[in-house]
Amino acid sequence: MKKTSLLFFIILFLLTSATPVFAEESLPGQIRTGDILCFGSPDDACGFDGKWLVLDAEHTNTGENGIFIVSLNLIAGEQGEALLFRDIGDVSVSFSDRGEAFAADHPGSQDYQGSDIQRWCKKFLTSHFSEEEQQAVLSTKKSDTGIAIPGFGIPLPGAQGGTVDFDPAENILDGDRLFLLSAEEATNESYGFTDNRSRVALCKGTAAGYWLRSPHIPTFPLDVGFVFYFGAVMDYAVNGKAMFAVDTYARPACNLDRTAITSLEKLADYGEKSVWRVSFSGKTNEREYDTDLPAVGKVPDVMRIMKITLVTIPVLLVAIIILIVFLSIKLIRKRKKYRKEEK
Repeated sequence: MKKTSLLFFIILFLLTSATPVFAEESLPGQIRTGDILCFGSPDDACGFDGKWLVLDAEHTNTGENGIFIVSLNLIAGEQGEALLFRDIGDVSVSFSDRGEAFAADHPGSQDYQGSDIQRWCKKFLTSHFSEEEQQAVLSTKKSDTGIAIPGFGIPLPGAQGGTVDFDPAENILDGDRLFLLSAEEATNESYGFTDNRSRVALCKGTAAGYWLRSPHIPTFPLDVGFVFYFGAVMDYAVNGKAMFAVDTYARPACNLDRTAITSLEKLADYGEKSVWRVSFSGKTNEREYDTDLPAVGKVPDVMRIMKITLVTIPVLLVAIIILIVFLSIKLIRKRKKYRKEEK
């Protein structure tokens, strides 16, 4: 009898002592890459719906234990206005004037640290998340390597190799909690960014462009990484003033502490993708979230259209010149013939 009682207490002790560890590990284990996590306070004015796309369910963007996420949809300013990477006034960038003079007088215009968009990230975290949620967002330190993104594929002013090139950036994330994606992260296939369509994001239901934290190489010293409304990763002037105007918003990312997750509630299931309401540090998240996923329609292959256009225009110009020369020669010959006949 004593042996039976002792065995019973040993089993009971092992079960009760193992429960917290099992629960702690099992909750994040249910989350898969591609799932949607819901937390934070939705805000119709700026378009924030509290939904976050899981880019990596097991690691942070620095490869450590955690969950790397990005906002599912785009976020605007407090009243729905566009967001600038950095306000440098009315300086406009073009192929003929890339802002070299302004950049020389204002070094650091491309820097993510100290930018308007970085300050926006800090403010947004404190204004739209509870204390428990803020504490669950990990502080991130990271340097970015340089990367070349396929562009139009033909030489252009400032892009002689036909690519869009981004400089490396030492300590570009220096304790940041909420931050922008880099050009490398926005083209990382393991995060699900396999093509232009996979990068398209909506602001209040409409496809729009969003900033990246990566600085362009000095050929365009006022440009940083940017994802256009059709999903292509290119570059754009930090103040949004270039040869063409587009809407500019934020798509912030962050790393989550897996151990801070204390509750998961499945709100919707879309086959391989689940939508979870997440609670942190024992504080129940009772907010209501819209579980609909963004409907990304047919995405125009603007890059292909522009490539064809850029190749076609010179061909047409050459053809027009040849035609003009041919007609001119023909006209001259007719005049000569007419003069001879008059004589």
